[in-house]
Amino acid sequence: MSIAENMNPVVARLETVLEASDVPAPYHRWGARLLSHLRKPVQVVVTGLPGSGKTALLNMLAGQNVLGGQGAQGGAEVSEITHGSDARTLFERRDGSVRQSVGLARDAVWPQDVRRVRQELPDPELARRSLIEIGLPAHPDAQMTRLQEIVAQADIILWCSESFTAAEQRLWSAVPDPIKDHSLLVLTMADRQVMRGILGQTIAALEPVVAEEFLGLYPVATMQGLSALTAGDGVDGDLWAASGGKALAQCIAHQAELGRSSDVDQAQLLLDRLSAHSGRGRAAPVTAPAPTEPQEPARPDTTGSPAQGEALMDAATLLQDRAGRMLELLDESEDLDSDALLDQCVDAVAALAGIMERAPQDDSDAADLRLDLQDGEEMLLLFQLERGEEAALDAVTLLLQLRKEMVGKTAGRAQS
Repeated sequence: MSIAENMNPVVARLETVLEASDVPAPYHRWGARLLSHLRKPVQVVVTGLPGSGKTALLNMLAGQNVLGGQGAQGGAEVSEITHGSDARTLFERRDGSVRQSVGLARDAVWPQDVRRVRQELPDPELARRSLIEIGLPAHPDAQMTRLQEIVAQADIILWCSESFTAAEQRLWSAVPDPIKDHSLLVLTMADRQVMRGILGQTIAALEPVVAEEFLGLYPVATMQGLSALTAGDGVDGDLWAASGGKALAQCIAHQAELGRSSDVDQAQLLLDRLSAHSGRGRAAPVTAPAPTEPQEPARPDTTGSPAQGEALMDAATLLQDRAGRMLELLDESEDLDSDALLDQCVDAVAALAGIMERAPQDDSDAADLRLDLQDGEEMLLLFQLERGEEAALDAVTLLLQLRKEMVGKTAGRAQS
């Protein structure tokens, strides 16, 4: 069964749990972001400097000449090819208004002030991954801002270039490593370099850079690739392979499938964690339980309680200290170092695990908290994969939640 076939039940279950359950805050926010990600196609963003062959590559990946020539009709900042029930084009103008046209964008009259063009096609492949072109402006001062916008929405980046110059390398060096791990350098117009006899030399020169900065390098003759897909009644398999388009398309499809599989696995892990919490009474189940008569809590066996209470108090104090310092850092710092904050949270949970090992193994409260710490470690791993400010804030919230549970256990012992 493919990931697409296997995903809907997980998405439906996650949606139900988030709507019906009293899910702890960091779990809920993570689940909501994950659910939003699973609901939309994988975002494949094509970018590069002006004149680098982005539009031609986008047309080739779409399998037809959808947009027409580079900027001839309107030069939109963003061009998107995505799934729709019928072929239609939406033009968003700079004043925010939208104009619709039936058919392909290449055949429409573009508004002079178009900012974004969205092409919808009834292609099932586009339900799994959208193709988006976001070009970098010519002025160097604006390029980094645009690149940050690209990174914020892309799952996979295809950087188009003829030679990936030193200036391009400096720009790309600022991209976070998790995005680089799923991004490709595409040498467009490779046929020109073949004719000049320099393609092999260009690839050899870029190999050390690609090994550090990209998942891989793909030389592509985009016009040949598009011709292979559109000439005649079927695909010209030999020309499609020779153009480099086939290898690139296969890599993109594989990376998109891997990424979606990872999302589904994370959603399943989150559901398992929430189920475990529900089983231990930490979160409400999906359906409300029948009301029960209140019962007087049983008094715990206090044998060995000083050592048990000491471990719980030490753990709660450590969490209060670490989380307090992190919140102060958030208040004082204008530029949040989310990676450093996540690392501190991981270190705090590791230190907590060491403290809780001192508690007797037959202490039920300590056993519950050890399970919570295991859950917390797994959630922090997910936050580290996501990175970013929201993930860091959720990690701190998770520590505060763990502290609240530990303080509650300690207070319960004192009252008993």
